Amino acid sequence: MRFWDREKEVRDLKAHIESEPNSILFVYGPKSSGKSILVMKIMEDMKKQVHSYFYDLRLMPISSYKDILAVFFRERGWKQKLKEAIPSIASSAANYFEVDAKVIEDIFSLKLNPFEVMEGVIKSKVKKGKKVVIVFDELQKLKDVYINGERKFVSELFNFFVRLTKVLHLSHVIVMTSDTFFIEEVYTGSSLKNTSIYYLVDYFDDDTAKKILIEEGLSKEDADYIVNMSGGVPWIMAEVISNGDPKEKIENLYLQTKARLIDVLANAKKKGLYEEIIDTLKKALDNKLDPINDREMIERLVSKEVLFYDPIRNEIKFQTKLDERAAKEILNV
Repeated sequence: MRFWDREKEVRDLKAHIESEPNSILFVYGPKSSGKSILVMKIMEDMKKQVHSYFYDLRLMPISSYKDILAVFFRERGWKQKLKEAIPSIASSAANYFEVDAKVIEDIFSLKLNPFEVMEGVIKSKVKKGKKVVIVFDELQKLKDVYINGERKFVSELFNFFVRLTKVLHLSHVIVMTSDTFFIEEVYTGSSLKNTSIYYLVDYFDDDTAKKILIEEGLSKEDADYIVNMSGGVPWIMAEVISNGDPKEKIENLYLQTKARLIDVLANAKKKGLYEEIIDTLKKALDNKLDPINDREMIERLVSKEVLFYDPIRNEIKFQTKLDERAAKEILNV
């Protein structure tokens, strides 16, 4: 995805990283709003003063506690060994905590606390004058992993984050997610009150989106049409400025969106939830959804990427204008 016009977000997040660590930062927003590329851009801009550990958990197969440990740790010198074995490979060591082989062995056999080891590595980086930033993209992938079948790993991890930020002021922690119900779950389950701040990265507003599309070579007419139909969704904007007719591409995306919503309704009918889903969509169109009384159906439609729920602002809206248009057409509104 291209990086466009996020001057305010870049300024705000850089200021956060330059300050003393004191809070876990949740960067949240709807799917494909540009959260990941924004934070990666900032890490690249600040690489001379920041040592970052960036974990994109969408790319990592994780089903157990040991899988998680393998995500975090590598034997010291692993990168050089890899280069010697495969000279052409391009790898970054910044995503791993590098320790001696015996330490890794003791971590995996549960003789050592992995968080204590990570804290020690971070302290060594800080002593060398580096700011440390740990970034997790879609951390909710870890929410069903347990330690010894008893304690949820993600709860222990967030307690460690609190220690790194609020207690020791040692490292920044940034958690990116589009699963806003996960934010609520973690908040209530990990004693995070007064330890976290939340930063929304939303789609572009209409005027900004039109300006970007025109700068990318589209006519004003096409830019107006695209934004009026789909809003300022970065991945849609990137799609329509590639080869082909922009209007045709938007209509194809709309047909895909409509087909996805029809599939949601068909599955709801099989489960006896059709009328409830229809009622929820009508309320969404009338802006009358209640996050408490309509909770179950909201969660279902959020999980299907039809709706977006902002728990900080207590707002519920359609994921995109395409989803709203599909709901209106299907419901004959």
